[in-house]
Amino acid sequence: MPTIIAALSAERFDTYLNWTGGNQALAERLYTYNVQLSAALYGPLHMQEIALRNMADAALIQRYGQSWFDNPAVLTTAYQTGCIAKARQTLQQANKPAVRSQIIAELNFGFWSSLFGRQAHHLWQTLRPIFQAKGVQRGMIAQELRELRLLRNRIAHYEPIVAQPLAQRYASITTLTGWLSPSAAAWIANYSTWPALYPAVPILVPDPASGALTVAPAVIPFLPN
Repeated sequence: MPTIIAALSAERFDTYLNWTGGNQALAERLYTYNVQLSAALYGPLHMQEIALRNMADAALIQRYGQSWFDNPAVLTTAYQTGCIAKARQTLQQANKPAVRSQIIAELNFGFWSSLFGRQAHHLWQTLRPIFQAKGVQRGMIAQELRELRLLRNRIAHYEPIVAQPLAQRYASITTLTGWLSPSAAAWIANYSTWPALYPAVPILVPDPASGALTVAPAVIPFLPN
């Protein structure tokens, strides 16, 4: 009977084999755990992204009007204007009307994150009030969003996330969401399966001899059988 490796590909599975010292049974458990953790992060990431999108959109409407995304004073980079053009093209190909609500919904997390980047510093005065917290700086928000976007992309492309600082990333998701919308943060607190699934201990640790990452003994009891 073909093993799961045949379905996943040896190249993909080798990453997990390396982390488990060649123990295939343990590697399968770690792979399954990675999938479970990815699924558990989907909801919180979803809520954080939607809250960011809608709060930023509302702030930009108030300052620049309903068609802010067509204002060259707002979107000043080729990436941002390209995102708008791509959204319109995607809607056209799907035979959907390119109305503002559809365009806003079509824009990806990379676009919304770019509104806080260095090249969009002119928007910070408008967007700063959407974060209900003191001492918030543009660069800090940009960095947090950059890290969360990378995590989101790894999940979306079925890549390993167990080597990431997951406790830190989850804290970032909940903190940012709370700053944007206490109600959205409450939704995460009520429905997230993450706290029950993640043991709050490192999943991978450096091997004392080689320095290579290996599955932490303390996390093995938490891996699915």
